[in-house]
Amino acid sequence: MNIIEFAMKMEADGRKFYEAQAAASKTKEIREIFEYLAEEEHRHFLFFKSLAGGDLKVAAKALEGGSIKITKNIFVQLIEESKTKRFGDDVRAAWTEALRIEERAVKMYSEEMAKESDPERKHLLQRIADEERNHVYLCDNMLSFMADPQGFADSQDFASFKSWEGH
Repeated sequence: MNIIEFAMKMEADGRKFYEAQAAASKTKEIREIFEYLAEEEHRHFLFFKSLAGGDLKVAAKALEGGSIKITKNIFVQLIEESKTKRFGDDVRAAWTEALRIEERAVKMYSEEMAKESDPERKHLLQRIADEERNHVYLCDNMLSFMADPQGFADSQDFASFKSWEGH
């Protein structure tokens, strides 16, 4: 299996994981974030499928539209509505696994980018690695929130999260 086929499988598996977590979630806002991540994984799958076909313009188009701004709004709502809510070990375990998935993707895509000699493909791999870093950031913040909702709401991390990308 070549790296693009592996990436497609990894993104498809990630989508299934996030869809399962969304279906199992009892909290509307967390379900929405998992659904967003499932959509992101599908978009990444389409990116790699286009890349495998050699169509860099279609691959670049597949990376359009992703934005963590959507989750920021959900996250703000979750903070406002759930400052005292506690989450079970199963929810924290799901977010820990999500973090592991996203960190693995960043590492793999960054390594592939470093090996790539074609500037356009290198740029596209950088873009997808950056998107995966955004997902790492999201998962890490979710874990911080679940550990101490009120403390996180009062923290600089939350202030930085709210101001990310100018919002």
